Amino acid sequence: MNKKEKSEIENILDSIPNEFRVIENKIKAKIIDEYYEIAGDLGNKNQDKIRQNQDKGTELKAENDIKELLVCLSEIGDLQSYRTIEEITKSGKPEILNFSFVALKFARLNLENSLSDEPIGFITSELGGKGNKTRCYFVVKSKDKIENSKESKIIDELNDICNKNDSELEEIENHEKYILVKILVSIDYAIGNIIDKLTSRCSFLGEEYICNNVEKPTKEFIKKWMNNTLG
Repeated sequence: MNKKEKSEIENILDSIPNEFRVIENKIKAKIIDEYYEIAGDLGNKNQDKIRQNQDKGTELKAENDIKELLVCLSEIGDLQSYRTIEEITKSGKPEILNFSFVALKFARLNLENSLSDEPIGFITSELGGKGNKTRCYFVVKSKDKIENSKESKIIDELNDICNKNDSELEEIENHEKYILVKILVSIDYAIGNIIDKLTSRCSFLGEEYICNNVEKPTKEFIKKWMNNTLG
């Protein structure tokens, strides 16, 4: 790799400052699974033939042909293949938009690996994330009714805990008997530790909690959990 190529790769990666990447577009897990499935099947196909379509990526019509090309290009890990995936992603074809976004993320990952001595991992969450943070919801019971003063204390304490743990409070819902929190948690910290710190500071909160990084818990689900009728 010459200095010019290295410089171009570094410019591309300037916006990706962390060792782990979080998909931010709320990509469904089934799309990630589809990517891995196609990548696994490519070993039985003529990849050189697939790559011959590299210059015609935005012109391909068959959805499966486009996806196979995207996977091939993302695995190559060079500037030309990355630029081609970018073009396909920007073409705006709705049927392959999310898949092309995943391929672009993997292409970035492979570009960065070409500059790094240590392999870099990839983290996905169906609720998405931001930077090096994954989004999740958690619910904590309250021993007493959560009045305005107690809600304010929860918010103040949780913001302080988040600031000290490279995390971010996004939203809190007060349901009087419990709180429902949406939070961005740094991959360097366990969500359980953050919740434990919150309940230790707010003695009126119970120690039991539920956490979900796939979807927002429904009121029906929370009610069953509160009544110990899950399962």
